[in-house]
Amino acid sequence: MAYQMSELGDASGALRIIAQAQAVDRSTSAMVRSNRAVLLTKLGRHGEALTEFRLAVDELEAVESYDLSMTLLNRGTLFMTLGQLDEALRDTERAYRLGRSQHNGAMEFMAKHNLGYIKFLAGDLPGALDAMAEASAQAPDAAMGVPALDRARVLTAAGMFSEAQESVERALHAFGAHHAQADLVEALLASGELALLRGDQVTARRQARKAERISVRREHQGAALLARLLSLRADAIAFDPVRSSRITPPTRATLRTAVEQAAELADALDQAGLIEDARTARLVQADARVLLADLAGAREASAKAGEGARRPNLGVRLHHRLVDARIALASGNRHESLAQIAKGLDDLANFMSRFGSQDMQAASSVHGGALARTGLRTALETGEPAVILPWLERSRAATTRLPAIRPPNDPQLVEELAKLRVAVKTARAATLAGRTDRSLEREIVEQRARIRARTWTTGGAKGKAQRPMTMTSVQRHLREHEPDTTVLAYFRGQGKVHALVVTARKAGYRVLEDRAVVERRLARISADLDLLAAPRIGAPVRAVANRSLQSGLKGLADLLVDPVADLLGPGRLRVAVVGRLGTTPWGLLPGLVGRPISVTPSITAGLALPPDATPAHERGVLAVAGPDVRGGEAEALAVGERHPGSQVLIGEKATGEAVLANIPGGGLLHIAAHGHHVPESPMFSAVLLADGPLFGYDIAPNPTLPSHVVLSSCDVGQSADQPGGEPLGLAAALLRSGVRTVVAGVSRINDSVAATVMTAYHDRLLEGLDPAAALAAALEVAGDVPAPLTLFGA
Repeated sequence: MAYQMSELGDASGALRIIAQAQAVDRSTSAMVRSNRAVLLTKLGRHGEALTEFRLAVDELEAVESYDLSMTLLNRGTLFMTLGQLDEALRDTERAYRLGRSQHNGAMEFMAKHNLGYIKFLAGDLPGALDAMAEASAQAPDAAMGVPALDRARVLTAAGMFSEAQESVERALHAFGAHHAQADLVEALLASGELALLRGDQVTARRQARKAERISVRREHQGAALLARLLSLRADAIAFDPVRSSRITPPTRATLRTAVEQAAELADALDQAGLIEDARTARLVQADARVLLADLAGAREASAKAGEGARRPNLGVRLHHRLVDARIALASGNRHESLAQIAKGLDDLANFMSRFGSQDMQAASSVHGGALARTGLRTALETGEPAVILPWLERSRAATTRLPAIRPPNDPQLVEELAKLRVAVKTARAATLAGRTDRSLEREIVEQRARIRARTWTTGGAKGKAQRPMTMTSVQRHLREHEPDTTVLAYFRGQGKVHALVVTARKAGYRVLEDRAVVERRLARISADLDLLAAPRIGAPVRAVANRSLQSGLKGLADLLVDPVADLLGPGRLRVAVVGRLGTTPWGLLPGLVGRPISVTPSITAGLALPPDATPAHERGVLAVAGPDVRGGEAEALAVGERHPGSQVLIGEKATGEAVLANIPGGGLLHIAAHGHHVPESPMFSAVLLADGPLFGYDIAPNPTLPSHVVLSSCDVGQSADQPGGEPLGLAAALLRSGVRTVVAGVSRINDSVAATVMTAYHDRLLEGLDPAAALAAALEVAGDVPAPLTLFGA
């Protein structure tokens, strides 16, 4: 009865009922204490709860009963709240062992799930998701509200906001349906946290107010404080110079109010034992004091936020670095400000390295957005290329500085991908026949979700992020290894496109056109290229599209190439770019035609991959033709004829399984197949083979990888524009898996033109040209129909 009263909001009445139970029967003392401890935990009275738990465990030790395992499980949960993870692990593991020995499936499930949550709190997100998934599989009929909520927290920490939102909505529905008010508060706070991370102040405030009303009614002081903190953080977005869209700055009165509220809240959270959240409140206070020019007060608040024996979680650490960077910058110490930001971004990169999933690595980069933008903006204010270059490298594409991801072969994942391949092939056939199978489309969506979730549980490779190169190290590399190469980096900032140019002897920085103008021009070029790739368009339409394309290419060159032409050397180019700009057909732009060009997401990554001493085609060639490619089989056969000892897969033999089984290790894989970039889930970008699509997810676990991949007949060179600036698509997936060089289209390519250009490409490779030079020469034979092929990587 006491528990039900507590859930209904009568906490005082619940404690009175518990006392009556003890008075009625003294032999129930241990369970009375255990239940009282749970109620005190829900009320945020953690010290009293720990005392009651200790006394209860002491009394229950004599018999290893279900009551002992449940008490240990609940005490372990409290230890998690207090950040005492060693104690939490000890109690939870013992509860799990007791559950197994008692053949209690529900206890096994709960303890196993909680062990996953402890992994999450310790920073092992893949391990947490794996343990939680294993727990759920053991008890599929168990109430799923709490597991869904905990999964949402893990996915939020990983930056997978859309997936986290789906989980938190399931939790909100479950708790609302069962009137589980305490759990509902936690779900509301998790929902508000997600909204906050997306910059949605309105939703964050709304969820915080709901949570506070319920918590006050239920006399749960700790939860009410957390709700107030969420609301304060939502208000603080308005005076965050990186995240706010406000034109006018907040008033001094607003800032002083924020300082007072944050200080009061931090003290209250400290007293409640919520140390991590108290730190966050003090950082909000420090931020407001910086804007008030009260730097002494800001330093004091920041110093208090750093107190405590336990290392804070990643989000708090990154926020602390940002606050200290702002204090240093406001004090006129740019060097110290940038040093703080560098430490934060390095910490994030090392966190990202724990993931064995490319999309989780890319997603988690969003947590460094404020740091990265602040660092780059601070560097840009100097106008000095030597200062800008390392900050450009730190501000984007951290994954390219991490060890390549080679997850272990997972038979279950292979099976799931095979099922998805069949489903996609069946759905495509139905669509071509004029039939749409809605149930099959739903099945494909569900299969994709299962596959993505499966990949999230894989840990990352050992090794830390490579440090970004400095101007000195870049120019030394160019002088010693590539004296005729120009590094040309494009990036976005404050609504503009910027360019940084580095040669062996000089460097320059220019601010170019508005980002929106460039991207509109690029979208028009892509549309023209797609139209010209169509097999059957009339001569008048083709002529109009060609004129439009040439005009668009010249216009884009006017915006991107001409303003830096005086800085470019006469030889080859290494273009460093991410996002929408990465899909530019660089080899077609006036001023760049005929130049050997390679494209990478970062300068550091590009220069770390010099050409192979032994060309890939000399280590073996596999040529493959997919279905419905006009001249595809002839192209594959022509490639095979040019390379003695090569293998060719065409017709029904050209399956995904056959391709993966016959890849020449370190060699060249040439695929003439249609495919498609999937922007909403880029790792499902694929090339279409005889048995269905070969996905990005198929590549990394394969025992052998090629060094050089050519994808001649599709637009899978495209890349999704991730919030954290990370490249993600099939070409990017290949490079992150360890492939060195990828040639792919950034728009659709006419099949016959692709065959002509690719034949010339292999001829140039055999003449001894490196891939970039071979592609530049091959593009010149395309004739009037353009071939928007780009070389990515080395």
